[in-house]
Amino acid sequence: MAKKAKKIFKEKSKLAPKASLNRKWTVWRQAEMKNRQANALNEMKKLVLLSLWKDHQKTANKNFNNDLSMRLQYRIWNLDKRASTPKLKNYCHYIGRARSVNRKLFMSRHMFRKFARFGMLPGFIKERC
Repeated sequence: MAKKAKKIFKEKSKLAPKASLNRKWTVWRQAEMKNRQANALNEMKKLVLLSLWKDHQKTANKNFNNDLSMRLQYRIWNLDKRASTPKLKNYCHYIGRARSVNRKLFMSRHMFRKFARFGMLPGFIKERC
């Protein structure tokens, strides 16, 4: 019997790559990061503008021209809408789950349990009765 000729390289399949759930997760992660960055950039601006506007409302004379008040309101309205804190949603960084996410560890309860079970989280041990 003759020996089979060994192939030097493995042929790649000609089919298009499959669409997976990773694409969907990547998209929402990118959107979430944009929201967080917008919030971080505009949080202080929003607080300062709102405090200036409220202070101006208290001290401004009603007969006085409200040009400053209108300019402050205009600048507040033009801030990025993603800058508001309620728009932020915490997701698990490992599986993308939105519910029951630990804020300090950025992981869902499922991942927390799995990591703790295999000893990947230092300081956590299984409770013994």
